[in-house]
This record gives sequence, C-alpha cells and structure tokens, in this order.
Amino acid sequence: MKGVATVAAALLVMGAAVQAPAASAERKTLVVASGEVTGTYYPAAGALCRVVNKERPHGMSCAVTPSMGSAANVEALRSGDADFAILQSRAAQLAVSGSEGFKAAGPFPDLRAVMSLHGESVAVVARQAAEIKSLADLKGKRVNVGRTGSFQRAMAEYTLEAAGLSEGDFAASVELDLAEVASELCEGNIDAAFVSGIHPMAEVEAAIEGCDAQLVPVKAKPMEVNLRRMGWLSPATLGKGTYDGIDGDLATLQLKAVLVATTRLAPDDVHDLLKAVHANFGAFTRLHPVLKGLGKAATARDGIAIKLHDGADRFYGETRLK
Repeated sequence: MKGVATVAAALLVMGAAVQAPAASAERKTLVVASGEVTGTYYPAAGALCRVVNKERPHGMSCAVTPSMGSAANVEALRSGDADFAILQSRAAQLAVSGSEGFKAAGPFPDLRAVMSLHGESVAVVARQAAEIKSLADLKGKRVNVGRTGSFQRAMAEYTLEAAGLSEGDFAASVELDLAEVASELCEGNIDAAFVSGIHPMAEVEAAIEGCDAQLVPVKAKPMEVNLRRMGWLSPATLGKGTYDGIDGDLATLQLKAVLVATTRLAPDDVHDLLKAVHANFGAFTRLHPVLKGLGKAATARDGIAIKLHDGADRFYGETRLK
C-alpha cells in the first residue's frame, strides 16, 4: 500500500507541474517547499498546486519542490528559494522565536501562517487489564513515550503537557521503537503507549488484533486552558471504524501541518491562492487521502500558533472563517 500511495503522490505532483504555465513578466510562478516524496507534505503541496494551476488567478501558477522537511523549508523561505512552505505547527512557532532546533539560525519574525492543512493525531493504546480509561489513569503505570528525539516522543510530551501530566507521574517511562509497541504491550511489559501519525496505523492494529488492546480517549475539554496557551495542538477525532472497537468518534489531539509564507510575499498572492483553494475545496480534499475530512473553517484556525499573513487575514475575514 505504501508503494501505491507513493506512486499516487508522485503522479499528483507531476500533474501539478505539467499544468503549471511557464513563468513570464505577466505570469508569476510561486514555489511551495514541501517534504520528502514518500511523506505527506509533498502530495499535500501537490494538491494545492493542482488547484491553483487549474484556476490560474491573475495568471498565477504554482510549482512544488521536495525537501527534507520543516527545517529545510524554513531555510528555503529565509533564502527566498520558496514562496510558500509546509511546516509542522510547532516547528512554525519555534522558527519564529528562534528556539530549540532553530536557535542557530535565530528568530524569524517575518514568518506568517496561510492555512492549516492535515493533522497527525495521537492514539493512546492500553492493555485492557491495566484499566486505563483516561489520561489521568496513566499515573502509576508503565508507559511507552517513544525514543528520545523522535516524532513519537514529541507528540507524547505535547499531549502530557496539555493534560498537566509528566513522565514523572508514571511507574516507568519506556522508550520503544514503533515496531516494538504491540509485542511489548501484549506481553504485559508495558501498560500503555503513545502512537502518533496518520491513522489507521499498523502498530495500533497489531496491538488490537494481538491482545484486544483498547484506545483511550484524549478529551480536549479538560485541557482547554493549556491548549490555548500552547497553540500548536488542536482537538481531533478518530472516526468510527478507524480501528476495531471504535463504535463512534474517539476524542484525541493532533499536530497540524500548516502552509506558511513570509511578509515578503504580496498579500494579493496569498489571498488569490486561498480563494482558488476554497473555490475548489471539495476537489482539493479529494486529491489525496491525507486531506480527507479537512473542513474550511479548520484551515483558518486549527494549529495556527503564529500570526496570519495579511493576505490570509483578509481572505478569512471576507469569508467569515476566522
């Protein structure tokens, strides 16, 4: 399936490139820095460009360039090699302040949000015998939080911060690779695990099939104050049927991918891109499975933790989405 998805993503972006008109004095080609070809940012950017190249607002065209992810995309924006880029919502916030992985490059105060895209959600998987019904029940349990420096670890830490918990609340904080989670859970070596990504995920399915593991709801309501303070996490749901045993929507949290630009980009260019996407929103969300379920209102709100670009602010004001 991964190979099929990769081919589909490549065809999607090739289609975007083929439709893009040649640049000229009257026709502007805007470049979107995305991610690795096998990832999700690349086809998401391809979907954006397909729509823009269909509409060609004021002669605008769009081209996708692959990259190694958020850090490389920030550098492409700084250097002017890209006009737009896709970043994780937390990475966008850190880039603005010049913190953590962006400390060496320094603050990037000119970075602006354009629209929120797809999300990567956290699932908390637990042994039934552990009797874990909520995040609070993780206290005193053996919990996998993922390897240090991994996306899995970051999502676990973000979720715990939002819930007002820490690894110190656990009987043991365990660092496993994703491939180890199901076997360790089913053998009783851990009580629960954080597993994050685009669901359904094989690691969660293996735990459910192997030992009837259950999913723990991650309810946003008790975390509202912390979620507002943090800004980069937003509520989400795992829909009915995502996994065996989910009979209705299961509450969770997500880290969003966000389309960004800089203040150097003209507000009209940002406004026109958003207008083209929203005029073809149904077609846009059908161009790749990762965009399924994205709502118009969410594009203006979810996971946006930095200032909106002036062009985006104008568009969302006109459409009453913010």
